[in-house]
Amino acid sequence: MSKPNLPRDADEPSNPTLRTLLAPFWNRTENRPRALWRILGAFVLVAIGSQVLPSVLFGSLDLPPSVLGVAQNGFTVGTVLLVVVIWARYVDHRRITAYGLEIGPEWIRDASVGVVVAFIAWGLALLVHLTTGWAHISAVLSPGTTENALPFVLALTAFVVQFLFVGIWEELLFRGLVLKNAAEGFHTRWFSERGAVVAGLVVSSVLFGIVHADQATSLPALGFWVLMGLVLGTVYVTTDSLAIPIGLHFATNLAFNNVYGLSNVRPATAEIAAMLLRPEFTGPTRFVGVSGLVNIGVVVLIAVLSIGYVTIQYGPVRVKVSPAYAIDSEST
Repeated sequence: MSKPNLPRDADEPSNPTLRTLLAPFWNRTENRPRALWRILGAFVLVAIGSQVLPSVLFGSLDLPPSVLGVAQNGFTVGTVLLVVVIWARYVDHRRITAYGLEIGPEWIRDASVGVVVAFIAWGLALLVHLTTGWAHISAVLSPGTTENALPFVLALTAFVVQFLFVGIWEELLFRGLVLKNAAEGFHTRWFSERGAVVAGLVVSSVLFGIVHADQATSLPALGFWVLMGLVLGTVYVTTDSLAIPIGLHFATNLAFNNVYGLSNVRPATAEIAAMLLRPEFTGPTRFVGVSGLVNIGVVVLIAVLSIGYVTIQYGPVRVKVSPAYAIDSEST
């Protein structure tokens, strides 16, 4: 596919010096900011909506951890949806559905498959730990150990809502906004269409890992989140839909933290998370840690199962996200 010839903006500055000064920031051909600034702008707004404002609004409230998580991530998902609406209309000049949100029966089915794949895969992780003697179940239906923890059913319900919010806003940001815009930014004479999408996939996955750096105990451990970003991004670019990534993301967080208790290896999580099964880990960290070899293997399994489903449902795997940009007349 060749890059389209797009009309120049009639209002673009006629002064050559001004055009030169604006060139690093404004794409005259596409009549919008360059990819770097589209991505940075979205990131700044989301950072304010996910870190700064929730801290101000909810930081002083003595809420149960599950309820606080719902409040913070509910505010964040609202912020991201607002950013997506603004970006689609005024910055990216595309329909909102172009980010992978063309929701219908097939979209819901694919999202459900993502949920099932994640629950099966992370259940196998716990099974490995139990059968090798690296863990044992110390409690069932555990609401958490903080003083203000809700009863188990209420706490688990709150975590379900919280992680649904997380799956939606993180996938919209990292796959919908970042990956798509990065791919368009890389689509130059130095990159083929496929190369531009791969570069966008790498950029979005690295940023995904960096944002989760506070959960990594070392630089190599950071690779676990980068790998997860690569898996989610690969499913996105091979389907051009956020359905499976959102399903995988939501169910991974819920299964990992609240159903199978795999995050109980971290003391901070052990206190706040309501867990259907609460395992105690005694195995070596290189295997049972959050970024241990067992969990890395499960991420690879999730990739295999997800791509297998895409192949069965949609035929041979190919890149479906296009880095070629064309103005959507209905969004301008």
